[in-house]
Amino acid sequence: MKRFSLIISICLIVVMVFSFTAGAATHWKFALEEIEGSVQYEWATEFKKRIEEKTDGDIIIDIYPYGTLGTSGDISEQTMNGILEFAFSTPSWFASTIPAAGLFSLHYIWSDELDVNKYVMENSEAIYTDLAKLYEPKNLKLLQVFHEGWQVWTANKAIRKPADFEGVKIRVMGDPILIANYQAYGANPVRLAYSEIYSALQLNMIDAQVQPYFATQEMKFYEQQDYLIEAKQVPFITGVVVNKYFFNALPEEKQQLIVETARGMTDYIFNVQKELNAKRLDMMLEDKPSLEVIKLTEDERAAFKAKAKTVWEQYKNDVGEEGAAILEKLQAEIKAAEEEFGE
Repeated sequence: MKRFSLIISICLIVVMVFSFTAGAATHWKFALEEIEGSVQYEWATEFKKRIEEKTDGDIIIDIYPYGTLGTSGDISEQTMNGILEFAFSTPSWFASTIPAAGLFSLHYIWSDELDVNKYVMENSEAIYTDLAKLYEPKNLKLLQVFHEGWQVWTANKAIRKPADFEGVKIRVMGDPILIANYQAYGANPVRLAYSEIYSALQLNMIDAQVQPYFATQEMKFYEQQDYLIEAKQVPFITGVVVNKYFFNALPEEKQQLIVETARGMTDYIFNVQKELNAKRLDMMLEDKPSLEVIKLTEDERAAFKAKAKTVWEQYKNDVGEEGAAILEKLQAEIKAAEEEFGE
């Protein structure tokens, strides 16, 4: 994998040099963790459109969908090293080096209402001030955090209570908090790259996986599963990062352009994910009518939440006082937003 990353890096540097010497427009590279047609692709495409329009084409955003430049880990590393200017980087991937980022993997800390969560992710001081500071030593600036819809479990058995997870091999990203969540339910979490999920399901190496509806459909994971389980345990949360040194070297007006454009995408992408997830669910049910959608009741969800709370405490112990304070501030922001929206 390191050799692959090196080859990609050399190719990108050659492209940069050629573009510069040819007197072409300035090109900024943006790598995604998802394929074309995904929520991330729609975000990046709209971001590209807005930046290019605002600069009259003087800046061109080159988009690289998932797999073009490697895995999520590869593109995060390339952005930290300044090979890429921008990347999507799901906070879960950073939890091993920025432990506090694991708070986005905690189950049942968010509101049941996605519009409340959208508001918090757009305005959170805990995220954009406190947590963002922890990205700086990794040569990154956190531009925006948003959700792509609820994480929905898929499995070959009905899951309605934690005991149903006993012995179930579920694919997870390499985030200690994600692993702890599923261990608390009694499951057997298995780390796998996104690109390996389908074959792992097909070969019975795993029994379950978790994605928003749009991803389960576009990657065809549902073909190997019988149940879609909505537990509202956590939205799929992703982040947009930019290389810190690249950003800091820009004139102030371009820095402002990037920040304002990225932070101005919230309403657009919220509507995109809502429509895309609903459409992709319909497509799955049409293609495979035997699929069963299970929506957990409030009481059923309460049983999972009781287990999840033990992981909240583990998180606080692992991240120390600074990380625990970020979580507590975020939870206070969520509670305040729920009260405001509920009035």
